[in-house]
Amino acid sequence: MVTHTTFEQREKDVLYKIKLNSLKGLPLAKRRVSYTIQNQGKEVERRSTTSSEDGVIHIGVSHKYSDPLIQLRFENSDKLVVNKIITAVNPQQVAVTEIFPEGGKLIAGRINNIAAKSLNQQGLGIKSTVVIKQGADTLGVLRTNELGMGASSVFINDTIPLQITAYYEGGGESLVESPKIHDSGYSIVVNPRHNTRLFAQLNASSGQLDNSDVYFVVHHLGEVFFVSRSKLNKEEVVFSMDKEKLPMGVVTISILNSNFQPIIERPVFNYNPNQLLRHVVTLDKASYGKRENVKVSLLVGNDTDSLRFGAFSASVFDLSRVNTSYSQQGDILSTLLIDNDVKGNIERPNFYFEEDGSIKVEDLDYLLLTQGWRNLDWTSVGVDAKAKYQPEKNLKISGYTKKIGRSKPEPNANVQLISTKNFFDFIDTTSNEDGYFEFNNLVFPDSIKFLISAKDGVKGKNNIDIIFEEDRGFPIFNRLNIAQRDWDINRKYLENLESSKEFFAELERLGIKEKAIAIEEVLVTRKQNKAPEYSSNLNGAGNADQIISAEELSTCVTLDMCLSGRLLGVYFQNGIPYNTRGNTPMQVVLDGMYIDAENLSMINITDIESVEVLRNVNYTTIYGSYGANGLLILTSKRGVSAMGTISPKGILTVRPQGFQLTKTFYKPAYDVQDGLKYNTDLRSSIHWEPAIVTDKDGKASFDFFTSDNLGKYLLIIEGIDLSGRILHKKMEVVVE
Repeated sequence: MVTHTTFEQREKDVLYKIKLNSLKGLPLAKRRVSYTIQNQGKEVERRSTTSSEDGVIHIGVSHKYSDPLIQLRFENSDKLVVNKIITAVNPQQVAVTEIFPEGGKLIAGRINNIAAKSLNQQGLGIKSTVVIKQGADTLGVLRTNELGMGASSVFINDTIPLQITAYYEGGGESLVESPKIHDSGYSIVVNPRHNTRLFAQLNASSGQLDNSDVYFVVHHLGEVFFVSRSKLNKEEVVFSMDKEKLPMGVVTISILNSNFQPIIERPVFNYNPNQLLRHVVTLDKASYGKRENVKVSLLVGNDTDSLRFGAFSASVFDLSRVNTSYSQQGDILSTLLIDNDVKGNIERPNFYFEEDGSIKVEDLDYLLLTQGWRNLDWTSVGVDAKAKYQPEKNLKISGYTKKIGRSKPEPNANVQLISTKNFFDFIDTTSNEDGYFEFNNLVFPDSIKFLISAKDGVKGKNNIDIIFEEDRGFPIFNRLNIAQRDWDINRKYLENLESSKEFFAELERLGIKEKAIAIEEVLVTRKQNKAPEYSSNLNGAGNADQIISAEELSTCVTLDMCLSGRLLGVYFQNGIPYNTRGNTPMQVVLDGMYIDAENLSMINITDIESVEVLRNVNYTTIYGSYGANGLLILTSKRGVSAMGTISPKGILTVRPQGFQLTKTFYKPAYDVQDGLKYNTDLRSSIHWEPAIVTDKDGKASFDFFTSDNLGKYLLIIEGIDLSGRILHKKMEVVVE
């Protein structure tokens, strides 16, 4: 299914309009859709709705939710259950602008450099004109770039608050909060535009001139690259240094007083193309035809380098079949040189790097003036502190031992890790006071099973619950760049999805990929009773308007979520089943016991054998007043069917993530026999070479085959050498 989401800002909530279409563009009309709204990982609302003739549903998300997530569940036209997750963006009411004084403070009676950043309702940069006034005087006009950032120098007369107004492209304006103006203090003006030298000027008010020492320090990640000392005996103190001595990327200029306390600081971007890795990438031909082998040669390093070892990767894709904007994406330059040092959402990170290898100096400086300022912990400079997170040198299996049925830890328990291949092959350890245990320095392949056994350290009893600490990996969503994320990702890449379907169909034709086999239709006339014989249904097992079996429940997480949208004449609101005839809660019966409907979500779905729905008066009359609004009859598993849900005491089977063999990216070879050749080569991702290692002379090579698509392919090579020099190369491959 393909979604297209728009939203409308309302007084109390945001109304999301979600259109559901098939891959062929057909709307999912008149379909019951269950949805939940989660906030910060917790479910806060559970409702259902029906799509319109155009396949549109409307969902309101309250402003009170700071981190909302919409989860949809419905059946498509093929009666298959579809789950969709849409991360809701709580937009701002209006565009906003924030002011950033260079160095942190505005000083009266001095020239101050002021930066501004303007954001639209979605949190993305917007062009604006910022007018700065003080009283009746207009001090300056600041115009932001297309990413909403800019800076301008103004002379501030006195401490009267500034009146700042931002006028936005496309209409609209807003008043901007003015930073406080100080009558005494320090400010800084930095000139990063000189090619070879870095200049900084400290501006001090007259009350600060005490002839004491001030220190100009340039540093990064605790390493100091330059220190200069001067006397604070005049209002303007200028420092400069050679840029060649600085590393490439973001460095920080800090001014320290005579007590070595920082009084002002400012980040600066240093870029020296000479510090990039010199390279030559050559193709064996100027252009290529269909299914032709392309040979790529790489030479890196300088003639003076004694060794030219480096590790690189290469990717090739068809520009006509892959839709992407490279200014929106990051590469090795933006990631290593900007992302690691600048906080917040960096919109269009590749915007700052030109194709010819130069950078947009002014725009980068605007970024650092707005998002780059930060406070530093000076006690950590020059100190070799112990790393907060230790490097992962090998695999480990860890967890906790707890008293059975309780959350209290079981300390000093004897824990064994047992191989399922040989039960006499095991290692043991002891859990600590918090019940934590760990087996480290392990080496094992992926998808292998282990047994963890635990007994208490006093009587050797196995009355212990073992909690396995799973490696959850990295989170799927990083909310840092939420403003520029496209949530309708399947719609954006619809053309790519269609291309992949054609490609997989060709693989199936050749027998490379398995395909579904159509069999003759078989008509079964026998009716299977889904309800077990021991059902508490007073009408008799299976005598119900609808029956849901354990097999149908096996793919769900919670019982109420699984039943929502499946039961005829029943809808769920906040986890409670309602009868559509009277819009009243239904009675829930669990193994003959009448329970409150709101407890439905607390029942373990793996314990349920069947769910019987009673709505017809023929079935509800026998229950008297309890059946007035209909009933859900739940029957638990018994005997053999219940054994799969029982966990033995003091033992646990785990399947941790282990090492995997490196998988080589598939590339076709067109010298095979004709019967196995593609009729049409429809690849969009042409090639991926993850491990290109140059030799001592800086040489490496790889090759790939073109597809049947004519046009231009984009080849990207990235990596670093042993000296830390960065390589980033983009070039086109012409297929005609």
